[in-house]
Amino acid sequence: MKKMNVRPAFVLMVICLISAVALAGVNELTKDQIAANQMAANLAAFQTVLPDAAEFAYDDAVTSQIEDLQGTVYGDGAFGKCYINEAVRGTDAGGAEAGWAISATSMEGFDGEITLTVGFLPDGTVEGIAFTTLNETAGMGMRVDEDSFKSQFAGVNTSSFTLNKRGGSVAEDEIDSISGASTTSGAVVNAVNAAISFYQTVIAQ
Repeated sequence: MKKMNVRPAFVLMVICLISAVALAGVNELTKDQIAANQMAANLAAFQTVLPDAAEFAYDDAVTSQIEDLQGTVYGDGAFGKCYINEAVRGTDAGGAEAGWAISATSMEGFDGEITLTVGFLPDGTVEGIAFTTLNETAGMGMRVDEDSFKSQFAGVNTSSFTLNKRGGSVAEDEIDSISGASTTSGAVVNAVNAAISFYQTVIAQ
C-alpha cells in the first residue's frame, strides 16, 4: 500500500485554525466599536426626525411590546417583511414630550435590508424619516434618501401611506415612487407604515 502524505493536510488544518482564531479575535476587538457606531447612527437619526428633542429615553412598557414580537415579522405580513426594532420617547429642553422615534426595517429593498427611523409628533403627525441602513443601487434606489422623496412623508397625519408608481400625487398620503425604483420606494413606504401602525396601536393608546 502507498503511504499517505498527511503533512500538507496537517499544515492546512493548522492554517485554518490560526485563521479562525485570528478572525474571532478581530471580531471581539471590533464588535464594541461597531455597536458604538450603530448607536451613534441611531441617535443621529432620532435627532434628525425629532429636531426639537433634547433628550431621548426608552419606555419600559413600549420596549416590552417590541421584545414580545421576538423578531417576528410585524403585522402578520400586512407591511411585507417588516420588523420593529426600537422606539424612544423624545423630550424637549423643558421636559415636555417632543414626540417618538421608531426604527423599522424592511427586508424587501431591491438590494436587501432598508432600516429607517420615523419621527412622530405628540399628535401622531409624521415629522420626518431618516435612514440608518440603505444599500440600494446608486442613482436609482439610493435616491429615496433625497429630500425630494423623504419630504413627502413630513407633516402628514395618516393611518398609512400608499405608493403612487405613476407620480403626480395630489393627496398628502400618497407617495410618488422614485422612477425606476418602485421596489425600493415600496419597501420604504411599507417600513414607514409599519412604524405608523406600531405608534397608533401601542404608543398612542
